[in-house]
Amino acid sequence: MYKKILFIKIICSLLLSATATAGEDSSAKTIFRTVDDFVRMETRYLPGEVIIRINQQDSRQTIRPCNQLQPFLPPGGRLWGKFSVGVRCQDEASWTLYVPVEIEVIIRVIHTAQPVSMGKQLEAQDIVSKEVDLVRISGEAVTDPDQAIGKVATTFLASGQPIRTHQLRAPHIISRGQKVRLTAIGTGFSVSTEGKALSAAAEGEVVQVRNPTGRIISGIARTGGVVEIKQ
Repeated sequence: MYKKILFIKIICSLLLSATATAGEDSSAKTIFRTVDDFVRMETRYLPGEVIIRINQQDSRQTIRPCNQLQPFLPPGGRLWGKFSVGVRCQDEASWTLYVPVEIEVIIRVIHTAQPVSMGKQLEAQDIVSKEVDLVRISGEAVTDPDQAIGKVATTFLASGQPIRTHQLRAPHIISRGQKVRLTAIGTGFSVSTEGKALSAAAEGEVVQVRNPTGRIISGIARTGGVVEIKQ
């Protein structure tokens, strides 16, 4: 997906003080470019439009010029929301500072267009696509209409809320108590018999079946009321 990185509100970048020397000003610009390059590289695979804000450094802080800068993400940090990027000087100046950064990830997310009751199979009129900041959404959001249409809501969904993947499931093709055909497939043979499903299952899910002798067998749910047992 094409991604456009937009830098806004870069307030005075990293100016260290109103009376900074030419050398100090050059160092501030170098630090800014170092953080800029680091964040660009680390966020290049994020989806949608990435908005990066690099905030003003404390003007009271003074640093010595450095010829060897190393950017890093502090332990426990993540390139998401509000965070800091560390910059370490690796030559004789030997200092470390932290630059505040904020990231927004603007992406289209599927929302409910109207209330959806638990157990309802979603249709096109039940959903709408909206732009949101992915950073502010907890859980894995549904971003493609095809990921929602035809799926079944596992809980009540209020109108206008973003839909998460865990709130949807595939429709069941086998119901609890349904008569099914157990089919055992092996090399050069296929055997089938009737059975009774002990649980509901979607396509490809494991389902337990009681065969005519009372034995409980696990197999894979297939369309047409078939449960496949691979030997």
